[in-house]
Amino acid sequence: MNKLKITEISIKKIKDTKLSKRLPELYQLKKIVENSDWHNQETVFDHTLTILRELNKIIKNSSSKIKNYLNQKVDNYTRENLLFLAALFHDIGKKETLRKNNNHTSCPNHEKISFYKTKQILNRFDLSNKEKAIITKIIKNHGLIHLIINPENNKLDQEYKKFRSKYSEIFLELILLAIADTAGSYLQNTKPDEFKFRISFYNNILKSY
Repeated sequence: MNKLKITEISIKKIKDTKLSKRLPELYQLKKIVENSDWHNQETVFDHTLTILRELNKIIKNSSSKIKNYLNQKVDNYTRENLLFLAALFHDIGKKETLRKNNNHTSCPNHEKISFYKTKQILNRFDLSNKEKAIITKIIKNHGLIHLIINPENNKLDQEYKKFRSKYSEIFLELILLAIADTAGSYLQNTKPDEFKFRISFYNNILKSY
C-alpha cells in the first residue's frame, strides 16, 4: 500500500470519513466522550477537528516571523505540516486512558499512550525519521504547558523558563498547539477567568516571539 502523504489529509476529508480505512484509530475516537472543565459531553474526534480548525486560524493570523518558521522544510515536509499531524494525533491515546468518576471524565497519561500509538501510525506515512521524531516529541510533551500556565501556579515564571529552554527545538509548536487546545475547549464557559489568563499568556508569547 502506498505511503500516506500529509498534504493529502484535510479537515474535510477527515470529517467525511475518507480516511477511515487508513487511519481507523482516529475514527474510534468518535465513541470516546469527555466531560470536564475542558470538555462538555464532547467526543475526542470532534475535539480534534476543532483543534485543527483553531490551529489553522491561529497560524493564518500569526506574524510573518512565525509563518516563516513554520514554512521551514525539515526533510519532506514543513514544520507546519508536522504540527498538523501532531495536532491530529495528540489525543489518540484517550481511548485507552479514559476514566469516569460519576459524570466527570479524565484521561491520565494519555500523552504517553498517544506517543506510542502515533509512533506506530506514522509508519504509514512517507516521513523521515527526523520528522517522525518531531511529531512524536510534540505529542509526548503537549500536556506539560497546560500544567505550567495556570493562574494558581506560584512557580509559573520559573517553570515556564525551564520549559522554554528544555523544549526549545519544538517550543513554538507546543505553544501553538496549546493555544488551539485551549481555544477549542469548554474552559471559556466553565472557568472564564482562567481561560482569559491562559489565552493572554500565550498571546504575549506569540507577540514577543
